[in-house]
Amino acid sequence: MHLIYLDESGNTGARKDPDQPIHLIAALCVHESRIRAIEMAVREIVKARFGVLVLTEGFELHAADLYGGNGFFKGGRPDQRIGCIHDILDALATHDVAVLWAAVDKMKLHSSRHPHRMAFLFLVERLEDWLSRAEPKLGLLVADENKEIEQKLIDDLEIFKLSGTNMGWRPTQISSIVDSIHFVQSTNNRLIQCVDIVAYFSLKYYRQEQKLIQDFRAASLTTVP
Repeated sequence: MHLIYLDESGNTGARKDPDQPIHLIAALCVHESRIRAIEMAVREIVKARFGVLVLTEGFELHAADLYGGNGFFKGGRPDQRIGCIHDILDALATHDVAVLWAAVDKMKLHSSRHPHRMAFLFLVERLEDWLSRAEPKLGLLVADENKEIEQKLIDDLEIFKLSGTNMGWRPTQISSIVDSIHFVQSTNNRLIQCVDIVAYFSLKYYRQEQKLIQDFRAASLTTVP
């Protein structure tokens, strides 16, 4: 069994924000046998970097704060903050964690659906492909709480399991995801905090990649005789 931890980046609700045009959901796929080891590794990283040993109110590995030096990390040394990010990502790689993500461009989205629901649809298709290939495996979804659309996502997953993702990139029957989606508070779950970091930097990478493509196309058009 794999536990699949979900979190998003670029969430502005249903509002189309030109400063945050992309809504991305990342998935951290962890085999059940690796979860305790990752929890222990993250605990030791946080203890070494910030002197925090247990999950406690007021402290959370929130990527935007960690990277930008805000919240709990305001005034913290950049080498401590950035070093922590590297340590977390190294720990995930050490324990063979798989990362998948899906993104939607809110500025080009014509559907009336919430961007999170659309990104979730595409992500579920990718997860099914990953879970069912080679040696088939099962996955259980654990997501950061999102009161605005939690019930909608629960309902959507139930439909996908019954009749497939008929609106997706490639209609897919969802057979490898079990149970429902389990929503938890990120302050109480180290793996959700880890996937927050993954989602944040996945979005940064995606936006930079898209800008490179746009710049290349623009340059190509201006050089056409």
